[in-house]
Amino acid sequence: MAPGKANKFILSIVLPSVLAIVLFVLSFYLVLIPLFENSMMDRKKEMISELTNTAVSLVSDYYDDYSSGKLTEEEARSLAAERIGKMRYGDDRKDYFWITDMRPYMVMHPYRKELNGTDLSDYTDPDGIKLFVESVRAVTEKGEGFIDYKWQWKDDTTLIVPKLSYVKGFSGWNWIIGTGIYLEDVKQEIKQIESKLLWISFIIILVIAIALAYINRQSMMIEKSRREAEQKLLLSRQKYKSLVEASSDGTLMITDDGIIYVNQKFLDMAASDRQTITTRKFEDLFKLKWSDISGAFSDPGRSASFETEIICPDGLKQVVISASRVKHNNGYGYILIVKEPGRADRLQKERKSLDHDIHATLLLMNQQVGNLKSDFISCGTMTSISEAARLMVRKKEEVIYVKQDDQIIGVAGLSDFLARQMAEGLDPGRSVTLIMSAPVISVTEYELIHEAISRCQTAKVSHLLVKNKSGEYTGHISYKRLLETQMNYTGMLTAEIKKSESVEEMSRIYQKMNALVDAFIESGVRTESISRVISSIADAVNSRIIELLIEKEGQPPCSFCFIVMGSQGRGEQTLVTDQDNGIIIDDSCGEDDRAKEYFLRLGKKINDNLNKVGYNYCHGNFMAGNPEWNLPVSKWKKLFSGWINNSDPQSLLDVSIFFDFRAIYGDTGLADELREFINDVSRDKAVFFYHLSQTVTKHKPPVGLFGQIIGEHDSSDSNIVDTKKLLLPVTGFARIFALKMMINETSTLARLESLRGTPGMPDSLLDETIQSYNMLMTSRLSQQARQVIQGENPANTIDVNKLTDIEKSTLRKVLSVINELLIKIKSDFKGVL
Repeated sequence: MAPGKANKFILSIVLPSVLAIVLFVLSFYLVLIPLFENSMMDRKKEMISELTNTAVSLVSDYYDDYSSGKLTEEEARSLAAERIGKMRYGDDRKDYFWITDMRPYMVMHPYRKELNGTDLSDYTDPDGIKLFVESVRAVTEKGEGFIDYKWQWKDDTTLIVPKLSYVKGFSGWNWIIGTGIYLEDVKQEIKQIESKLLWISFIIILVIAIALAYINRQSMMIEKSRREAEQKLLLSRQKYKSLVEASSDGTLMITDDGIIYVNQKFLDMAASDRQTITTRKFEDLFKLKWSDISGAFSDPGRSASFETEIICPDGLKQVVISASRVKHNNGYGYILIVKEPGRADRLQKERKSLDHDIHATLLLMNQQVGNLKSDFISCGTMTSISEAARLMVRKKEEVIYVKQDDQIIGVAGLSDFLARQMAEGLDPGRSVTLIMSAPVISVTEYELIHEAISRCQTAKVSHLLVKNKSGEYTGHISYKRLLETQMNYTGMLTAEIKKSESVEEMSRIYQKMNALVDAFIESGVRTESISRVISSIADAVNSRIIELLIEKEGQPPCSFCFIVMGSQGRGEQTLVTDQDNGIIIDDSCGEDDRAKEYFLRLGKKINDNLNKVGYNYCHGNFMAGNPEWNLPVSKWKKLFSGWINNSDPQSLLDVSIFFDFRAIYGDTGLADELREFINDVSRDKAVFFYHLSQTVTKHKPPVGLFGQIIGEHDSSDSNIVDTKKLLLPVTGFARIFALKMMINETSTLARLESLRGTPGMPDSLLDETIQSYNMLMTSRLSQQARQVIQGENPANTIDVNKLTDIEKSTLRKVLSVINELLIKIKSDFKGVL
């Protein structure tokens, strides 16, 4: 290591570590030991004062016997002194009490009997302290007190040591009762502690020294890796430069440092030179903001197109930019391909045609892979890597297949060019076979889309070859295209549910949802959209079950509304969900027993059929089949009025999900009427909102004293965290503020968005809350989808030990945001009782 870097290392790492060790040792001897000594003395003082109070109480009992005539005064005084003289305590039972009077005369001393009955006015210890006179002074002034002096060591008259005593007066006989502790005991205990601390300090210093040596070694390795990374970066830039310059279209590469590469084709289009282009900002070249391009990407490899104009010296020129994001160094770079208008028009036409084909094929109930295939490009084994890359760019294909003797033996894609050719430093003139993947994976034209998706997931490939009955390859299809098609498959599932005629049919459709959710997560679909897909399927199942039951049971005697609560009410269901529902009946039915019987029977059958489909019964029995939640609208109003006006935190804890109700079938006006009633009754009800806030703030984030993530207390594994419980403060936060602001949205995200601009609600807190909610929901959904596909029971728990460092860091940030939400709730809903 160079001298300058060595000095920097010493100043930045070694010196702070040594200072930490010194401060650590000093803290023991200057802070901790004095604190420990003071604490020990306080405990000793408390002990002897309590013991003396006990002795005084005992003397008081004898005085009471004298006062009541049971004993003469002489008998009482004699018995009391004798009893106190026999009292002992301490490890070797040699600590004792003594009694003097206010003159002072010694009434009783168990070890110095020669002092009994003598005048102690002039008695002093070796330092000249008149300890018994001091005792009289302390009792006279305050009735009790502590005195320091020297006295013989217990019953050993030859050894004089420091002692601290506590004395207390007994006014009945003008006695002073005292006892004390030897300070030598305290000093001995402190010496033992100091000895242990010396060993601890030595061990800690040794550990830190070892850590310093390890850090030094790691620092040198990091420096070596940094130099190697710089070399790789230089090589990577040269290769990107070669690709940009080899492109037949106008091409630029942009990083955080600006425009780093530009090819001649673009220079000709812009009518400028290389130095001018690379020194200008993006906005100085195009009539387009750079943020519009950089903000259009969620994952590397995705491309986006923009229509804009180049700012040329002689005016503006119409172009279309096709932008791709690629990994570059430790961040991202962007490759922009600039096309002239004629080519852009053709690309737009092809894109519209492709979209039309996709929507046309989605009309089929069971789509086959052959309907979505497209032509592929291929090359021979002697084709070089650079030639293959140029062919892919020219044909606008993401992969190229390699043939040998008319047989496809492998495939090379963008990831192969980046991960193998560039990372491993292969010569672009070498054969493309060096970077291809083999063997290729294929499907027949007649396999269904979900089967092809499963094939891609199992083989971990981005493209599949498509073959006909004869085994000839007739095209290929991408995993991305399959997922895009299956996204539209959601609407087909819903339509299939609406046409189903039995619970068994709906159950089979419900089973397809698990694989669908897994595909959505892998393709980066937003959490909110996935939850809504799950809830929309659940809504369709609920509605269809009710329709089929009404066909069997007959038309209802009056209008009604079927409502859902909890996660379904909020449109936030996952794959681990149960039923939370109820029925609102129009008041026109009155107290008609037949109407009650009809709706209760309907509610029970709805719950039974939902359970058969896959939606489990509610453990708390919050279901339409329960008479408590199958009521006329007037009684629902009475229920909510009671919860709002006569609430307590415990009762609200059980019913808070009812405030998330949402109508999915029947006369929705009944639900709207109930919602308006809740808004009116809860307006300015500070006590209700305070109690509701208590149901939220009880859910503390599982964070330890030193910031570590703590598992569930009721779990045998301390590393297990329940993501559903982590979400409770978030949904509770959105619920309570939405109710306060009379926002009728039930979705957590919709509630949070609706709170923007409300008094005292910062946008930054809402942004962080939305990000935290999406992170937790994505974690829940991805894990549950994997568990279902693997034949396991889906769960809401995650093992913290299995998370990556980035995931742990993100989770800690989420927990920090949750803590901020709880602080906000406590701040806004306090002092109302």
